[in-house]
Amino acid sequence: SWHNATVTERYRLHRLPERAPGLRLPKVTVVDFAEERRQPSAEGVRLIGPRLGQAISRTLAGGGQVMLLLNRRGYANYVGCPDHRCGWTMTCDHCDAGMICHQSSGEIRDRWVRCHHCETQLRLPTHCPLCRKRSVVFGLGTQRVEEELSRLHPDLAADGAMVRVDSDAMQGADAFHDVLDRFREGEIRLLAGTQMIAKGLDFPGVRLVGVVNADTSINLPDFRAGERTFQLVAQVVGRCGRGESVGRAVVQTFQPDAPAIRKAAEHDFEAFADQELADRTRFALPPVRRLARILVRHPGETEAMAAAEELA
Repeated sequence: SWHNATVTERYRLHRLPERAPGLRLPKVTVVDFAEERRQPSAEGVRLIGPRLGQAISRTLAGGGQVMLLLNRRGYANYVGCPDHRCGWTMTCDHCDAGMICHQSSGEIRDRWVRCHHCETQLRLPTHCPLCRKRSVVFGLGTQRVEEELSRLHPDLAADGAMVRVDSDAMQGADAFHDVLDRFREGEIRLLAGTQMIAKGLDFPGVRLVGVVNADTSINLPDFRAGERTFQLVAQVVGRCGRGESVGRAVVQTFQPDAPAIRKAAEHDFEAFADQELADRTRFALPPVRRLARILVRHPGETEAMAAAEELA
């Protein structure tokens, strides 16, 4: 769209330099999460860093509402062996994608693994199949964020004023809209979820938006990874400051200097788009040139590879 508006002029460009209807954009703080995690902590590994944690506490104490984004569902995104010499990590037997650990929400915290690509589901293995050491789960997901928030704010969790929103927790559109209605009424004070909460929501009571990890999609092997990261961060940051109070956003990232994150925090789409378009032009990627993706499917991997090589 930016190429069509500024290069080919197929589109006519209209600018909206100020937020309608006269509201101010939130102040965004980008936090170097690697630096924060190097600080000693009595609680061990934290997903909510000190600055984000303090901002949440201050906002809740002041009567505001909070939205937290982590675009990865489940409890942890790696299941593997603790011995680095072994190196085993659990992947799906059917499609080779990494298995994601999930955890039940009852008093008995059962865990299982699920492939988010083909939906294969298995019990969580207790030991590494190669060296028999006890398996571990690591990484982060929305369930783990919910667990940490429950520990930090037990009163909210006990009163049902904190809700997780992702496709695992929401059983259909009715459940999702019910949560949004309760959030609008102020019954829910803290909403944590995936990109389901990143855009389209307009709640004047939201004074803080936190991005737990802005890097979940920036390193994907896709030339649109930076563009999608910018969109997600810019969209979720825009959920706060929609009332009379000035909003604030805290973005945790391991790559604070990444252009997509930095320019989204500065609310500077044009500078990001110009740089992204220059990179696309340099490497002859869309929209400068056309790109085709050919997908080969077969029940057998060997046959699929042979067909793909013949086609290539």
